[in-house]
Formats: sequence, C-alpha cells, structure tokens
Amino acid sequence: MIRKTMLLACALALSACVTTPPDQLTITTEKKEFLYDYSVPGISKDELYTRASDYLAITYNNSKVISRVEDKERGTIIAKAVSSWKLSIDSFVITGMPCYSNYDIYFIAKDGRARLQLALVPGAPNPSVCGWTLPPKRDYPQIVGQFDNISKEMQSALNGNGKLDKLNDF
Repeated sequence: MIRKTMLLACALALSACVTTPPDQLTITTEKKEFLYDYSVPGISKDELYTRASDYLAITYNNSKVISRVEDKERGTIIAKAVSSWKLSIDSFVITGMPCYSNYDIYFIAKDGRARLQLALVPGAPNPSVCGWTLPPKRDYPQIVGQFDNISKEMQSALNGNGKLDKLNDF
C-alpha cells in the first residue's frame, strides 16, 4: 500500500513538472506570413521602389539587423531581418527575457500599388539569449504588433511622408 502511494505521488509530481500551459507553448498554427497591400494612385513603380528602399535603409540602419537584395528594374526588395520580443516570465523579480526571431521581408512595387510580405521564420539569430526559435503563444502578439507597425510606417513612406521626404521640403 505504501509502495503504491509513493508511486502515485511520484507520478503526480513528475506530471506536474512536465505540464506546460498552452499559452507558453511555441506557436504552431498561428499565422506566420503577413501580407499588406498598398494603393498609391499616380505614383510610378520606380518612385514606390525608391520610397520603400529609403524606408528600409532608414529603419534598419544597423547592418546586423537586416541584409537585403534589391532589383530596381523589377521593383522588388528581398530582405532578412531580426525582430526583438520579450519572453514573458511568471516571476515577481524578472518580468521578461529579451529574445529575437528572424523574419523575411518581400516587397514589390507596380505603378500605383505595392505589396509587402513579412514572414516569421523559425530559427533564432546568434547569439540568442533565450533560445526560443519562435515566440510562445502568449508573446506572439508582440510580433504581430511590430509587423503591423512596420506596415503602417511603410504606407506612410509610400505616400511620400517618409523621413527623407520631410527633410527634402526646404
């Protein structure tokens, strides 16, 4: 009887150690590719390409954060970048740990319109403090918010409200 009780107690203790709440698991079915379409009537493909290229150059000024390939003739930009997010930790002392995730940037311009795709890519950049290749479900909204912000800033740049455009009005 004592042996069965001890065995049951050990089994319960071990199962409590390995049970992880669902919101702390790595994202699996969540969207990893985000597509943003822009309508900018009257603006040429070359001008949209230039505005997007300027936006990326200004926003990602650290060469370690982004690497890119550009093709002005086709109006395309393909880039790789790193997103920072905070791993939530249930602790009174430490509230989060800085983490990083890779993502791809695809941009294409046509006369009067453009498209941006941001794709979260599994794999943590080196060196990674936390070791997570993708964020857990509860921290995933941080990435979505960053991508939405990038899209809003890109829209502003494509509309001629980029940082260089503001500098050019003297």
